[in-house]
Amino acid sequence: MSSGRHFLLLLLFAAAAAAVAWYGPQQWPLYFTSPIVGVIAGGFVFIAGVLLVLHLRQRATVRQVADIIGQLNDALGLVIADQRRAENAVVNIQGAMATLEAEPNRDVGEVVAEVKVLQSLIEQLYQARGAASAAAAAAAPPPVAPPTLRVVENPNAAKRPEAEPAAQGRTATSKEDAAGSTAMPPVMQGLGERQILDLLRDGLRENRVELALQPIVSLPQRKRRFFECYSRIKAADGKVLVPEQYLDIAERYGLVTAIDNMLLFRCIQLLRKLRKANANVGFFLNISHRTLADRDFFREFINLMAQNAELAPAIVFEFSQRAWDNADQTLLRDLDRLAQLGYRFSLDKITNLDIDVAALSSRHFRFVKIEAARIAQAAASGAIGDDPRGFKRMLDSYAIDLIVDRIESEPMLLELLELSIDFGQGYLFGEPRIAKPDLAAAVS
Repeated sequence: MSSGRHFLLLLLFAAAAAAVAWYGPQQWPLYFTSPIVGVIAGGFVFIAGVLLVLHLRQRATVRQVADIIGQLNDALGLVIADQRRAENAVVNIQGAMATLEAEPNRDVGEVVAEVKVLQSLIEQLYQARGAASAAAAAAAPPPVAPPTLRVVENPNAAKRPEAEPAAQGRTATSKEDAAGSTAMPPVMQGLGERQILDLLRDGLRENRVELALQPIVSLPQRKRRFFECYSRIKAADGKVLVPEQYLDIAERYGLVTAIDNMLLFRCIQLLRKLRKANANVGFFLNISHRTLADRDFFREFINLMAQNAELAPAIVFEFSQRAWDNADQTLLRDLDRLAQLGYRFSLDKITNLDIDVAALSSRHFRFVKIEAARIAQAAASGAIGDDPRGFKRMLDSYAIDLIVDRIESEPMLLELLELSIDFGQGYLFGEPRIAKPDLAAAVS
């Protein structure tokens, strides 16, 4: 109740007291034997009114004090949260400073970016640890993710044929040693799910996500123009885990985005070195469906790419056809932001050749990637028209280049060259290999 209302109530009690003092002796002479008794009774009425008003004011004051205390508690909670964030920031800064002292030539922006990435990864590792504990407590094993998720959406799966690559492919692979890469370390074998999950967490926490590169060559010259990036998780003994081993587990325990994140960071590190060496080479980097589905994370990802916009000419982001078909307006707006920064896109994992090329081109897609066996079968069956080269001409009219991957032999390549394809990828030109520190100097 406001002060005005309290004053009005006090006036009412004062009027009631005056009425009792004046009219009491006249109306009830039996009780009010003299005017003095009426004045005393009126005084009691007035005092009662004063006490009531004081009580109401006290209650209002108590409520105000309680509200203030509540606001102070909220403010204190915010201060404590800010203090914790500040403490974490100090720890990160100390780590960054220690890194700069150890590597004085390293770019400060790169160190800060690494701190942010690793902080994000640690948060995801703690989430994965909780999920792992819950899974261990369950009697039945968790369901295995559908195979189509790995085949269609995975950005890191090695594109290795089921059969051994042809001799020409192995010859081309040996040449990759001169391009600043090294042969794949031995793959760990005979591991259970718990061991693989522990190796995944340790590899992310200990910064042992290796960048593997596979060349994409221009045809028919076979000149390396791009590299596609894959991840390999390195164990303490030097052996590696490949996506075929860890992908399903990483999907179940929410680590795929963390792996994608670290792979992106590795690519940015390499590109910075290449820019310093004036090397002219580009990298294809697949963005998984989980990264796209995590709206908050994907916006942070866009902000990171905005900070590295000078690298845009050298990065092509790949999205699966399934992810593109399911894109909503929010995702399309986010892709437009990336395109405005100068980044180009590629459509990958194509299962339906009935492609809206005009829509792709309008969204800054500059490449489509199709498996060799799929496009060869489509050309032979007439699925891409009576004139197979018409499909390529349609892509050319929208400034989209065609990449054919999983090319594993010379006869396969000769058949595909009839389609006038722009670029080729596969074991014929080189398998995925671990990037070495001197890659920048080798490709410059």
